[in-house]
Amino acid sequence: MILVPTSRGKVALYQPLDAQAYLGCSANTLARWRREGWLEGTAVGRGFVYTKDALDECRKLRNLNVRNKEVEYA
Repeated sequence: MILVPTSRGKVALYQPLDAQAYLGCSANTLARWRREGWLEGTAVGRGFVYTKDALDECRKLRNLNVRNKEVEYA
């Protein structure tokens, strides 16, 4: 994670490895979601960085927050 100082404080930018750990996916899945428009990344040099808001929005759009929500154990 990279902390970038701005006029409103510091903004955390997640590198691909950090984003993969946060979302629980592989590098290929992260790249595919970015290409398909599920995840908004910012190009920096030859790579991408992601904000926490963008990662949270992707989790919401892909329904990653509701995994096993309605499972009942008998």
